[in-house]
Order: sequence, then C-alpha cells, then structure tokens
Amino acid sequence: MKILHKVTKQVLWENDKDNLQRADLQGVDLKGADLQWVDLRWADLQEADLQEANLRGAYLWGANLQGASFQEAE
Repeated sequence: MKILHKVTKQVLWENDKDNLQRADLQGVDLKGADLQWVDLRWADLQEADLQEANLRGAYLWGANLQGASFQEAE
C-alpha cells in the first residue's frame, strides 16, 4: 500500500501490505496525505504528522493518536 500526498501525489509511505490495520506509523511524516477511507484500526500513529491530511471516512477506531498533529486536516 502506498500513501500519497493529496496534491503532489508524491509517495509519503509505502508498505507491501494491503491495509494499514495495526501498522506502525509512529512519527511518520504524513503531512498532506490522502488517507480517505483507509483502514487504520489499531495503527500506531503516535507523534505522526497528519497536518493537512485527508482523513474523510478513515477508520481510526483503536488507533494510537497520542501526540499526533492534525492542524488543517479534513
């Protein structure tokens, strides 16, 4: 799975798995990421930069969001 920037389409993160359930994204720079409808259940997003990210419909149940940055995320 690739996470792309919502405007530039630059690859921000890439993994060989089909979903991101329980993914370790701790501290990952996902600024401007397109995460619409992505399954992030139980993912570790602690200290991740999600500024300006598109989180519409994303599944965040049980995700660790401690210290994550969400300024201007939608």
